[in-house]
Amino acid sequence: MFTIPVGTKPLGVAMGPLGLHAYVANSGSGTVSVLDIGDLTVSTALGPYNTPTALGVSPDSSLVYTTDSTTNAVRTAQKDVLAVTDTIAVGNTPAAIAVSPGGIRLYVTNENSATLSVINALTSTVLTTVPVGTQPTGVAVNAGGLEVYVANTADNTLSVISTVTNTVVATIGGMSAPLGVAVSRDTLHVYVTNSAANTVSVIDTGTRTITATIPVGTTPWGVVTSSDNLWAYVANHGSDTVSVIDATTSTVTETIAVGHQPAGIAVTPNGVDIYVTNSGANTVSVIQTLNQMAPTLGPQSGGTKVTITGTGLANATSVHFDNASAPIIANAANRILVVSPPGVGVAQVAVTTPGGTSNPKPFTYAPSGSASSINPAVGPTAGRNIVTIDGSKLATANAVLFGTRLAPPLIVSDQQITAAVPPGAAPGPTPVTVTTAGGLATETLTYTYVDPPGLTGLSTSTGSQVGGGVIDLTGLNLGTVTSVVFNGLHALFSVGADNTLAAVVPPSPITGPVDVTVTTAGGTSTLPGGYTYT
Repeated sequence: MFTIPVGTKPLGVAMGPLGLHAYVANSGSGTVSVLDIGDLTVSTALGPYNTPTALGVSPDSSLVYTTDSTTNAVRTAQKDVLAVTDTIAVGNTPAAIAVSPGGIRLYVTNENSATLSVINALTSTVLTTVPVGTQPTGVAVNAGGLEVYVANTADNTLSVISTVTNTVVATIGGMSAPLGVAVSRDTLHVYVTNSAANTVSVIDTGTRTITATIPVGTTPWGVVTSSDNLWAYVANHGSDTVSVIDATTSTVTETIAVGHQPAGIAVTPNGVDIYVTNSGANTVSVIQTLNQMAPTLGPQSGGTKVTITGTGLANATSVHFDNASAPIIANAANRILVVSPPGVGVAQVAVTTPGGTSNPKPFTYAPSGSASSINPAVGPTAGRNIVTIDGSKLATANAVLFGTRLAPPLIVSDQQITAAVPPGAAPGPTPVTVTTAGGLATETLTYTYVDPPGLTGLSTSTGSQVGGGVIDLTGLNLGTVTSVVFNGLHALFSVGADNTLAAVVPPSPITGPVDVTVTTAGGTSTLPGGYTYT
């Protein structure tokens, strides 16, 4: 374990998605420390802040968002500028922050306002404020970006917020002064720390019920899950420890001593290191999962940054993947960072130091995947719908990009994945790419965003209930119409242009005005009482 001095009273810690830096909110000294994960040093500090408490990082790691609790604001810093560049006013005493998978939304709990601020990260404006429980603290958003979870400390509840409607869709009780929240990468479970009961609640996101209660250390605060869904790590503020939870069995398998009053906790994307802020010691503990290597697979072209941990690794003279030498980027007594050389199949990785050569660890070279089709290939500009991507060698897919917007994939099989479409910037086609452990998939697919339809009029608004007449429907964005319905009765139709279509009026069992509804790839539009049967 390494111990790194930082600022005064460090609380929140966030990991850059690229796995190169960790960021620490020093609430007592008004700074954010930037930790270099490669050589485990504090490289610089962002600021100034008043009382930084929690952090979030944009998907490309270029922006760092920090809650400033005494100024009731979220501050944005550009990592390369090393200074605050924007300030967004939120509710009273912002406590925690979560960044949506695509980086478009920020979710901030306002502890003394009993609200959640929803921020448009592209415009740095508050879109809406959602009432939640009393004294909301921890917040997390799932990998699909569809649900947000808020721990209400004074209410002993967890609020579930739909990101589609920005409303609370469920409130789960049974907690005890909950503080920290984390969601598993597969979105199936939520972990909540119960600071007054010294336990962690495991919640099934499908049934929204507590399925396990796990005893941990004293006064648990922060919680984080590993990217492989196998582990959860809990910072126990009162007992100066970290509990390691086996997610498969919901049991604590190890308790690790850290610094005084641990608060925030984060794990590197490759799962090798755990970063813990020790608020009472002004330090960060870096816990290494010793004698491991991560990631253990990468593309045949090489170029994967691989972290190797163990003992006696100082002054390494070489690292070999079978017979191929790997460039060493960073070297410490317990860790080495290298870049994988090109290769095929499974290579044995060994480290050579003046003391000898280590035991080997297997590294698998994955072939590039192939994405052959996307279905549906058209959908609403607002996104949120699910698409299916078929192809081959997709079992290691780790990212789907709609243009530059990230959609975390859900693996169905080696030939199929699904993803929740992120919102589009504008209607029109956008390239879709899939990245696997073998690199970028060989094909680029196309997905077309479509604005919702707007039905404005009918060429004839009355007719016999026998039906059979052909009428024109006019409006906007009608080019992808999939159905035309008169009061629940489907009509035959033909699309003429994006602003018009023809439909055969179906027979009706009743007379009088009825609603006319069109459905397109972009949504639905209805003319209430638009057609009258006589």
